[in-house]
Amino acid sequence: MGIAYAFPDYNLPGRSLVKRFPKSWRTDVVVLRGGGRDAKGNPLPGLEIPVRDCLVGSRATADPLDHSDVASSTAVLYRDPGFTFLPADRIRVPDGARMAGLWAVDGRPGEWPDGVEVGLVAT
Repeated sequence: MGIAYAFPDYNLPGRSLVKRFPKSWRTDVVVLRGGGRDAKGNPLPGLEIPVRDCLVGSRATADPLDHSDVASSTAVLYRDPGFTFLPADRIRVPDGARMAGLWAVDGRPGEWPDGVEVGLVAT
């Protein structure tokens, strides 16, 4: 008697991009979003928004072109549709998770039918 394997069809519409990966690869992050300013120009308190089931991974390290000793570290965050990341957001990846630390969104997040791709740079 043989063994039959059944693999889900990931090409079906509405199939989760992030959930294709092992649960151990996914992490919850906190989006730190500025609160703006009131009518008098005073800063308003920022928001801390928990966001579940994200993939955060290394992108590359760019060596500087100006004779500096500092290299910038970058990462990328992937998430299924349902949350809008803004260019001014900061992302806190918890200790113990891959790429833990505080990151800033680098440019405009990419919006795709199956989710978002957010470039990150270390702060």
